[in-house]
Amino acid sequence: MILLDTNIISELEKPAPDRNVASWMKARPSTEFYLCDVVVMEQSYGAERFLLRTKSDRYIRIFNALLASFQGRIFRFDQKSAIETGRIRARRERSGHQISVQDAMIAAICLANGATLATRNTKDFEGLDLKLINPFEGG
Repeated sequence: MILLDTNIISELEKPAPDRNVASWMKARPSTEFYLCDVVVMEQSYGAERFLLRTKSDRYIRIFNALLASFQGRIFRFDQKSAIETGRIRARRERSGHQISVQDAMIAAICLANGATLATRNTKDFEGLDLKLINPFEGG
C-alpha cells in the first residue's frame, strides 16, 4: 500500500509529468496506490482555487475523476490517526523540527494503516519511522 502525497498527484495532472514519476506509477498495479482525506482536501482546494481564478473547471473535472478512480482506496482520518498526529506534532516541536498539520496528518494516516508514503518532500517526513519513496528520484 502506497499513499500518494499531493505533490505526486499534482505532478501526474500536468500535461507532461516528470518521466521518473510517470514510469514509477506505470510499473505498479493501480490497486497498490491510495489517497487519504488530507490529500483529497488539498486537491479539492487547488481545484476550487483554479476555478475561481480562471473560471475553468478543468481541475474540478480532474478532481472528480481522481475520486472515482480511487473509490475504496482512500484512507480516512480516524481517531487513531488523530492521536498519532498529536504525538508527531509534539515530538517534532520538542526536537525543534516543525511539521505542518497536514503533513503530520498524512504521516499519521500512513502509520495507522501500515502504508508507505510516496512524496517529493521526503525531508518533511524524516525521523517519523515512516517508509518513504521519492518517485522523482526513481522510487
